[in-house]
Amino acid sequence: MPPSSLAAGSKRGRLRGWAIVALLSLGLSAAAAPPRQATPSNLPVEVEIPTSPMLVTADGRLHAVYELHLTSFSRLELHLREIDVTDGAGRRLLARYEGRGLAELIGGPGAAADPSDRRIIGPDSSVIIFLDVTAPSRDGMPSVLSHRLVLEPVRGFTAADTTLEAIRVPVRGEAPIILGPPLRGGGWVASHALSNTSEHRRSVVFVDGKAWIAQRFAIDWLRIGPNGQAFAGDPARLQNWAPYGAAVLAVADGRIVDEKDGVPENDPTAAAKAVPINLATAGGNYVILDLGGGRYAFYAHLQPGSLAARVGDRVRQGQIIARLGDSGNADAPHLHFQVMDANAPLAADGLPYEFRSFSVEGVLPSLSVLADGKGWRPPPGPQELRRNALPTENEVIDFF
Repeated sequence: MPPSSLAAGSKRGRLRGWAIVALLSLGLSAAAAPPRQATPSNLPVEVEIPTSPMLVTADGRLHAVYELHLTSFSRLELHLREIDVTDGAGRRLLARYEGRGLAELIGGPGAAADPSDRRIIGPDSSVIIFLDVTAPSRDGMPSVLSHRLVLEPVRGFTAADTTLEAIRVPVRGEAPIILGPPLRGGGWVASHALSNTSEHRRSVVFVDGKAWIAQRFAIDWLRIGPNGQAFAGDPARLQNWAPYGAAVLAVADGRIVDEKDGVPENDPTAAAKAVPINLATAGGNYVILDLGGGRYAFYAHLQPGSLAARVGDRVRQGQIIARLGDSGNADAPHLHFQVMDANAPLAADGLPYEFRSFSVEGVLPSLSVLADGKGWRPPPGPQELRRNALPTENEVIDFF
């Protein structure tokens, strides 16, 4: 659902990206242990890690994905200089973020629009720091992560006050659920898939007074047509889009627990959606599949009238449950897919998942190449086979 940079370049103008409005908020319950250091800091800030790091395998590495919230109660500007992530004992450095690299991790209501200024935390404001700590394998990822935050010296405080030590958080030990493919065949672009700058990764949505990141591991599945583009001919005709009408598959045996049908589809070249977009209509026509173990799969933007299973039906992995469409908050045909911890499209926490097998045809430099009129072709050579992994942003995937 978050935006793409896909541009049509047709006589009817450029296509806008697709997105649900991301509202960034704080106020979630703390999961991290309070800082522990020999000389306690008196700096008026609060550091929280609301959700323990979640593990997922992608691009040959193990990723620990989570967010750190930093709230200033000071009347002064605070300048964040460095964040170090170590094992729980603080002996092994896993990641160090500083300079522009640190600034690019920062978002939220207190963050500056200019990336170069995001390390400056304004008076009485909050930021969210989006972290993705990697290790070569599960053996290399500690069971506890510790954090050291260093701020520039602040008038009236000592250097010890501006260094926050031993902010610890346990890593979630459970392995991601392994799923079958949501679609068939090749040419599928994992738009806004796992990356620390993905629009999905940073979509924090208010529902009933609480902030959620249901789309933390979501993917928008686009498709490349025979011409190397996302569409051929007039992009206003949905049938001209390569992914339109593709069979959407159950990724596991399970039971349908929620669905919506009857939402009309959008004109990809029009500024206005077919229906007003709000929390109830953002997903358009959708299906939620109970995967068991407190995990739910959400399929969004489906064709109206294409749903082949209803609430209460049990389905088998690989069974067709709907057709890919362009309903809801979508500006072009695609399948939005995510796994979450509740039967709710947005009022849930996004959970990691991995696909049992797929191959990587290549990686798009940008989504704009799908509409530049030149066409994209996979590079020569064998495809990279992956098992029990999640695609990363803009990889072109072949499911088998």
